[in-house]
Amino acid sequence: MQSLVLTKDGFQIADTPMPPVMPGDVRIEIRAVGICGTDLAIWKGEYEVELPLVLGHEIVGVVHQSSVQDIDPGTLVTTETDVPCHRCWYCRHSDRRHCVDKEVLGVTTDGGLSEYLSVPAELVHPLPLGVEESEGTFVEPLASALQTMKYMPPEPDEKVLVLGSGKLGLLVAQVYDAHGAEAILVGRNRWQLGLGRQLGLKNTINAAEKDWKQAVLDVTSGVGPRLVVETTGNPDGLKMALDIVRSNGSVALKSMHGLPVEINPTDIVQHEISLFGSSCGPFKKAIDMLAKGRIEVKRLVTKKFKLEDATKAFEFADQPATTKVIINI
Repeated sequence: MQSLVLTKDGFQIADTPMPPVMPGDVRIEIRAVGICGTDLAIWKGEYEVELPLVLGHEIVGVVHQSSVQDIDPGTLVTTETDVPCHRCWYCRHSDRRHCVDKEVLGVTTDGGLSEYLSVPAELVHPLPLGVEESEGTFVEPLASALQTMKYMPPEPDEKVLVLGSGKLGLLVAQVYDAHGAEAILVGRNRWQLGLGRQLGLKNTINAAEKDWKQAVLDVTSGVGPRLVVETTGNPDGLKMALDIVRSNGSVALKSMHGLPVEINPTDIVQHEISLFGSSCGPFKKAIDMLAKGRIEVKRLVTKKFKLEDATKAFEFADQPATTKVIINI
């Protein structure tokens, strides 16, 4: 089979062995893979991993072969990213998401930018009729957005600040709006902010054109928001969040750019600010929201590429105005 392999010299299309189907495994014929900010950081060398590596964790495909009875060949599916060990303390205490020996598709082990991929059946989620392949690539980031809201639930009609107007920011903002809050979306790209308004977000602020901090204070009684979600993908994003969150408020960190950041812990202590990190989330709930049309993702797709054009796809995805790029296998 063909795989897109990231080496120290860049991407190469290579012939790789067909992955076996071990007991408990499902082999997926990959159809589409979304490019994530983590993929870009790895590609640019900002997030260090062991190379060579096949990237890709926002995966959709059709079951090619299954060793379990309840997942049939031909089923359109997506897969979770973290492969747990089932041996460590976390796994033995029903918290496999924090497994200390887990493999992460496209990060510590080969991911989805191949013709086929075998994964444990427990990670596989069928996609219902009506959810298209391109929409399925949003399940993983949408589940991540839902996990953020789980840690920082809003009050009814509460204004929640989302920093960053890329794919993840637009998903997080929609999730909060869908659960009774009002998202304030701050970004620097006019096109992305316009897309946010098309998706029903009422309060968007262009930080490149106005004093975003004052604009946020104006709609939060002059004290700032209680909840801030940082999705900028920029090391400065955390500083922005800490500069605007109110005392006794909470900041959720979503950026995984692999770069160090500087913060003043004294401010966090004095203002009693809570910091939350979250990554994986509930796939079943994300799929249900997509199936019911509660979250709009089709308009977030900026462009699609073929596997052989992967370098062009990553270069395009790295442009500021790009929201979501999909590689079709």
